[in-house]
Amino acid sequence: MRWKRLFIFYIKQIFKSKLYIGASVLFFILLISRLILFFSDPYDMEDYGQLPHEIAMLVQMVSIFYIVFFYLLHSKELLYGVQSFFVDGYRIMMEKMSAMFAVHFLCQGVMAVVAYSIFSVIYFVVGIEPSGFYLSLFRFLMVYMFAPLLLSMMYGLIVAMLLGTKKSSFFVILVVWIATGSMNTELFIDFFKMVHANEWKSLLFIGMNTVQHVYNSYIGFDVHWGNELKLITWFLVLSGIILILSLRLTLTTRERNLVIKVLLVLPFLTVATAYGAVELSTKAFSRADNTTEINYYRKMKMNEMETDLRYDIESYSISLKEKQATVQVKFSRMDTVEPTFQLYHAYPVKWIKADHKRVKFERQGDILRVHLPASTTSLTFHYEIVDTNFVPYTNGRTALLADKAWYPKKRASQMYEIYEFKIYGTNERISPMELTERFLPEESYFFTLEVDDEVLFCNLPRRGTVYSGKAQAVTLIKGQGNQLVYEDYHITYPADWPKMEERISTVVPQLEKALHEVQQLAPTTVQSLPKAIVFSSFGLSSLMANDHLVYNTQNSYAIDKYHMGQDFYEQMLRLSLQRKGSYIMYSEWIHMATQFLMQKRGLPFIPTERSFQSDVLPKAQQELIESVYHYFHQLSLEQQQQFLRKWYEEMDETWTWNQVLELVKGSGSIGYLH
Repeated sequence: MRWKRLFIFYIKQIFKSKLYIGASVLFFILLISRLILFFSDPYDMEDYGQLPHEIAMLVQMVSIFYIVFFYLLHSKELLYGVQSFFVDGYRIMMEKMSAMFAVHFLCQGVMAVVAYSIFSVIYFVVGIEPSGFYLSLFRFLMVYMFAPLLLSMMYGLIVAMLLGTKKSSFFVILVVWIATGSMNTELFIDFFKMVHANEWKSLLFIGMNTVQHVYNSYIGFDVHWGNELKLITWFLVLSGIILILSLRLTLTTRERNLVIKVLLVLPFLTVATAYGAVELSTKAFSRADNTTEINYYRKMKMNEMETDLRYDIESYSISLKEKQATVQVKFSRMDTVEPTFQLYHAYPVKWIKADHKRVKFERQGDILRVHLPASTTSLTFHYEIVDTNFVPYTNGRTALLADKAWYPKKRASQMYEIYEFKIYGTNERISPMELTERFLPEESYFFTLEVDDEVLFCNLPRRGTVYSGKAQAVTLIKGQGNQLVYEDYHITYPADWPKMEERISTVVPQLEKALHEVQQLAPTTVQSLPKAIVFSSFGLSSLMANDHLVYNTQNSYAIDKYHMGQDFYEQMLRLSLQRKGSYIMYSEWIHMATQFLMQKRGLPFIPTERSFQSDVLPKAQQELIESVYHYFHQLSLEQQQQFLRKWYEEMDETWTWNQVLELVKGSGSIGYLH
């Protein structure tokens, strides 16, 4: 009965408090203001999944008001020492704090539901289809809005019990607010950008790993059980601190002994939840994981291990049971006892068997060398799919693209190649990174794929309980997304993309036109647009095989708007053509060809004299490139097309910019054209 009266009392205190109510109202004023700014952007944006990242900043801003409110409320009660006037004074104090917590829990729950309703209404109005996306959004708000604001009360109680009404309390509140707020990963970015999600140091923050990026196509929002366990750990730690500070306020030996017993149990619970948080935390959204992956390939001594590809693969039989992958590779030819394969280095290999017997193997990066006692007709690889920045595996969701080495491939290179350049005239270096996968037209293997979870997309046809058929390579997506059929195209797209049924009739013809225009410049690796198309934004790479296209927008523009025109042409050039010549020269050819195609189609673009990649070249070569552009712009459209076609046809690693300049100068002659 007393606790009930206290609960009602604190509800009245909150509703009478201008500080608490003002902070709550301010939260929604700021949220609505930020949403208005987002939708008033002159460019149509596609990244609706990133919209809830606004929560981090708003939670940081209003949490200090809640901390101050509960500090003032509790410090005043402790100041008069009312709890010492009664025999059960300590119990009264604990009931007060629990009643405060319950009232705050209720108020923040209502705020979280209102915030969820605002986002849901917006998503429904813009046309995002009902799906698990909305449930993930609710969980996201619980983790990054509700829970941090709930903990703000405990910070206020701790400061009140520690310092009372001393003026220094407000300085301590300020420090606590900055150090533990949802934005501390941004405020202390130099420290946290090097902290992996599965390190103990990651327990030092309860906010988002990066506030700008909270949603991945097909993977979903940055939430997983590691988040919840981390929050429980913080709750246990703060509860322990409150109990320790309350020991001096106990009135009887029985009360003190009871508190001590609880305090003896709390460390074990805290360590258990902290360990679980570290073990379960995903790395897919971690800045540190991205940095580690890039540095891994940067430091890799390319081609140190000699490769041996004197074998031919006939078929693959792949079994995926949760994280466990078992791949049987059958060979039509095996002329070596030390074959090498490309397999993503992040996936730990448990064993490799030949004729049901384990064999030895060694590894350097993504290259595996298998030591066979004798020639064999098949090998079985058993390894684990783990969560990384390049290939995320979160909450059972993963996007295993055909251009990634997620199963053993007959390739002689690492999965990624890094080009190191120093910008001319500066000490700044750039390190562009590219996948080394090239889908060769003559490659075709028979695949059988067995998966234990629901599959959103696979480029292999489904036959009963398995996916099987011939393909150059396999893409498998287990995740959150939507699908539709347009004419004879099967379209897969992210859950946060709105009204795709209305827009797809604009997008697919644009892609068809882009591929057709590219085919006028150079022979493409595919003859027509694949009938299976996967769209994405953020995280995934783009690829084009004979039977499917994965298209990553690489920006936040809506895919059916004119801003995507340049992106369609540039992407189609990169995806459908085999790379030739040096990295810089090929990039410049792509840049010039993109401008030509934009001009040919009458699309708006800003003409430039060269691409930014050429900034790494000496000044003399930069001037040569600018001269190439100067002569190029003087040609007619037909002459420009002939020049680009001839340049691509003859370009190789030995080509110089002087040769390109001579070619473009000669392209204006009638004889060259005919």
